[in-house]
Amino acid sequence: MTGERRKRPGSRLLLGVALFAGTLASICGGALLADFALDLLGVASPPVRLGAKVIAMAAAVPAGFYLVERAFLARSSATRKTPGP
Repeated sequence: MTGERRKRPGSRLLLGVALFAGTLASICGGALLADFALDLLGVASPPVRLGAKVIAMAAAVPAGFYLVERAFLARSSATRKTPGP
C-alpha cells in the first residue's frame, strides 16, 4: 500500500524553503503594513510604533504559514492521480 504512493523528489526541501520564505515575507509585510498604518494615524511615539509592529508581525506569521500550506495542498491535489475503479 505505501509502496504505491509516490512522493516527488525534493518536495520536502521545497516545502521547507517555501515555509522559510513565506515566514520571512510575512514578517516583513506585517512590519510594513503596521508602519504604513501608524504613519496614516500620525503616531510618533517610538514605543507605541515598536509595540504595534511586533503585534502586526506576530499576527502575520500564521497567515504566511496558511498561504504556503494552501499553495502546497493545491499543488499536491492538482497533480495527484486517483486510480480508477
